[in-house]
Amino acid sequence: MELESERLERRQLESLSTAELIRHAIEEARLLARAEVLHAKKELRQEMKAARTSGILLGAGGVLGLMALAALLVALGLALPLSETLGVLLVGVFLLVVSGGLAFAGVKRLPKKPLPHTQERLKTDLARTRETLQ
Repeated sequence: MELESERLERRQLESLSTAELIRHAIEEARLLARAEVLHAKKELRQEMKAARTSGILLGAGGVLGLMALAALLVALGLALPLSETLGVLLVGVFLLVVSGGLAFAGVKRLPKKPLPHTQERLKTDLARTRETLQ
């Protein structure tokens, strides 16, 4: 189903010479390329923001994981006198649980499929171009 504005444009295009049609097609391709680049930049900014947040969470989880490992190793070293071990062991387990939660949150926020909207638009543009050229 065609829109009225598309029909008017087709009538106007049918009256143009071949050189004018080629100029018009090149200008339309330039506009489409610029629009795709702008959309890709916007989408990339959004994904970079999500990746930055994910990296911060993963880094914090990694640091706390190392701290938990250090605390657990201290607890293991103090395992012989049981009175001091329990406190250090509890702190180590708590840090390990927190670091696991942060790492899980960071992994969940990682982008799964890069630039999905841009890929979809490019597929649609390619399909429309093939239809038009056939």
